[in-house]
Amino acid sequence: MFGEAAKLDKAVEIDSYPDRQDLNVSLLKLAAKSGCRISIGTDAPHASQLNFIDLGLAAALIARIPAERVINFLPLPELRRWVASVRGRSL
Repeated sequence: MFGEAAKLDKAVEIDSYPDRQDLNVSLLKLAAKSGCRISIGTDAPHASQLNFIDLGLAAALIARIPAERVINFLPLPELRRWVASVRGRSL
């Protein structure tokens, strides 16, 4: 899956919510090796749960995800270009 995401230049999400960490560190290490993009989110239904983002950041650091692969860290113009390119592709 990660290889296909990298090939298509898609992002996979680190869900930082404690009960929903589908991409654990082991899987994130595989994602890092594949070169796919990563999105870090919280699925927070309440503003207080935005603090869970720290868990996703920690997992990304432990898995050695390069910062340039994390879409949250892209400068806005670069993020917009990436979104436009992904939306413009048909499968």
